Amino acid sequence: MGLKGFMDKAYRGKARSRHLETHKGDVVFGLEDLSERLGPRPSKGQVAELVDDRILPKLLSADPGKKYMELWGCLTSVASERSLVPLRLPGRDFAGLQMSSGVLILEVGGNGGNHLGERMSGGRIFIKGPAGSHLGQDMSEGRIVADSCGNYAFKGMKGGWGVIMGGSGNFTGLGNSGGRIAVRGSCGERAGWLMRQGSLRIKGNAGDYLGLLMSGGEIKVMGMAGARAGWRMKGGTIFAQGGYGPEAGSGAVGGEIL
Repeated sequence: MGLKGFMDKAYRGKARSRHLETHKGDVVFGLEDLSERLGPRPSKGQVAELVDDRILPKLLSADPGKKYMELWGCLTSVASERSLVPLRLPGRDFAGLQMSSGVLILEVGGNGGNHLGERMSGGRIFIKGPAGSHLGQDMSEGRIVADSCGNYAFKGMKGGWGVIMGGSGNFTGLGNSGGRIAVRGSCGERAGWLMRQGSLRIKGNAGDYLGLLMSGGEIKVMGMAGARAGWRMKGGTIFAQGGYGPEAGSGAVGGEIL
């Protein structure tokens, strides 16, 4: 089934007209037209006000290129929030941007989409394939499940759930102030760097500098942590069931290495 037919089924004929008062009655013809009215990086709320459900399938099926990628990402969130059933879309960069409700199923290619679920505040995203970098960055609520991911996953996370079924790259959970992350495989270096609150669970091994400069929160590793786990940590707890590499807790002024 094509995207238009799938979305028609999702809305079940309940299309709603949504236009800004200043453009009431106008028709949006494409991504370029929408960008001229809102700019290439509008808020999701601005997009939702202007875009009619009837034009959404056309806008989503267009190739955004690099110029309109964030605009396209907002459109995916608007579509998921209006849909009565989960939406299956390509896992391009910024899909699920600022999403607040609904369900997205994203199918990504070999390199994976970057910034998937960025600034998400609700809803669920399921990623089929390897997600790229900055997965779930600055998310405050909701749930993301991915097969695997690149660097900077859940950077600046404030709340919600992040589940990685395989492995994650470097800097997982950088600067977290809340939320819960579970990695069923192993993760790269500097996971939990500058972590302030929240929890990070790693079923496999963790790379060097786990919990670097962390000031709060909890990190638990079922495998082994690399060198300098908890380096200069100020608070929080780190537990690695498989043991630690050299210089664990070096320079720490607070917190606990269990």
